Amino acid sequence: MSAELTPSLAALQQRLKASLESGFRHEVWGAPQAMTKVLASIKAQFDVMHVAGNERSIAQALYVFKTTGDLSNFIELKYACLGISQSIGKDEWQLIEDNALFQVFLQRVDKEQAQLRRFRKCYQALIYSYFSFDLYANSTGATKQNWQLLQQYLRERLDVALSASHQPNWLKVLSDHRNLLSDDPCGRYAASLLKGNSSELQSIGDAIGFGKSSWVWQQAMLAHTQAVIARKIDNDFREVMEPLLEILSGKGPVVLSPSIISQCVALVLVRYTYCVERPEHPVLRDIAVNAFGNPWLKKVAWDAEVGSEAARKMVDGWLKARLITDFFALLSEEGATDERRLKYWLRFSEAIEDMWFVLGSTARNNNSPEFREMRKRMDGRMHYLEGSGNTGDNNAFIMRIGSLMAVEFGLDGNACYIFQHDDFKVDMSRRFIDIANLRGSNNIARLIHRGVWEPKFDKWICPRVSWYPERSVNGARREVSQQYSAKSSISNEAYLEISDLRRIEKLFDVRINDLRQKGGAIWVLAQDGNTDLNEELIRLGFKYKSPKGWWRE
Repeated sequence: MSAELTPSLAALQQRLKASLESGFRHEVWGAPQAMTKVLASIKAQFDVMHVAGNERSIAQALYVFKTTGDLSNFIELKYACLGISQSIGKDEWQLIEDNALFQVFLQRVDKEQAQLRRFRKCYQALIYSYFSFDLYANSTGATKQNWQLLQQYLRERLDVALSASHQPNWLKVLSDHRNLLSDDPCGRYAASLLKGNSSELQSIGDAIGFGKSSWVWQQAMLAHTQAVIARKIDNDFREVMEPLLEILSGKGPVVLSPSIISQCVALVLVRYTYCVERPEHPVLRDIAVNAFGNPWLKKVAWDAEVGSEAARKMVDGWLKARLITDFFALLSEEGATDERRLKYWLRFSEAIEDMWFVLGSTARNNNSPEFREMRKRMDGRMHYLEGSGNTGDNNAFIMRIGSLMAVEFGLDGNACYIFQHDDFKVDMSRRFIDIANLRGSNNIARLIHRGVWEPKFDKWICPRVSWYPERSVNGARREVSQQYSAKSSISNEAYLEISDLRRIEKLFDVRINDLRQKGGAIWVLAQDGNTDLNEELIRLGFKYKSPKGWWRE
């Protein structure tokens, strides 16, 4: 007769029974379908890339190795494999940063090859450290070199790990994807990523044990980008570029490091400049500005990170056109787009060297999404309008074009005020700007938007800045632009004949001062009020400098 169980043993029996029933649920034990489910459950729990270690235990193992150069037992060794990039001590020492000790450490791991199952456990822990390493926060010096040494070690020891009996699934998957341990870990997945299919890489990550925060996904996006820019036909390139830009703008499933975004955006920008047609691409423009800054203010950053003047100028033109549109679409009177002024000044976007925006209280306090985005684009060139006679609805737009400063206002009825750059009395380092200074008495012209004003503006502005827009307001080609460019390039190289000077002197009744024999320039001592004289002097290569007149070397 069996003895009765004590209450404690009875409780334990009940708990074991409940645990087994909840874990395996073998209603029909021995049935093939039930056994298959149980086997899958066991594999899910035990045949995966699962490593665990207490941070304190890892730190203790690392400290022992740092101070002695050795580890006394296998457990300590496995912990140290897990923590090669963990910081310890006041000096935040990391094993992977220590050139001498890191190589000694790998040699210590090699000693475990005599017991393959133990070696594989260390290998597994090193694989975890390899894929979880923050590669883009530690991309220089000894740390990067030791990570590459680890990569080489894992690649060369993979077959040793595979030689142990019973290969777990994570190791089989790694064997099938040895490229992850090579110098080109992710090029293999570019084709599927190009088609928008990331399931293969996702399943590999699930099996081996790296998530979407791993450097693998960062490298995969770089491989994806290189596959995109390799498309030789422009339409094909544009088609595959669009989903890539969605990911680079932060709308994809992967959180990318700033350095990877910068690399990818730079590659796309340069490829875009080789397209036969390069229309403004708002998404590419905004990503580029976020990555490298304003292209006309951050030229050094663009040169260093993009290395393409064509790309910088392309985005520079896009951004200026966007900001001009912002002003005349959002900041004009009552928010109604001023189409004529918008079209007129868009033609000058290439010639505008700098621009500033002076917002009234209404615009700077408007918290709608479009106004917030606009102010973000204006960052670094945004000021506030104040002064007597100013209203909260008025705004100002300041442009530097050659030697001139042009000031446009948002409200109708305001003239366009023109100043010589050297005589512009507005301090652009100040946050608040008085409206009176933007209409200063020292302006050299007040151009009125009345009637068919566009040709009159062109006739006054273009000769003074030695530049003509390529297209007129209605979009037709300006042949005068090409003619001017051709004449200017020829006359600038040609010798200036004395007869030309005498003819100008007699025809326009002006005085000429030729200082070339004294190492100076030729000066035509005349103001710029005579359009015919202006065009003739520009054709001969002269430039205007207020208040003295026109000069040429």
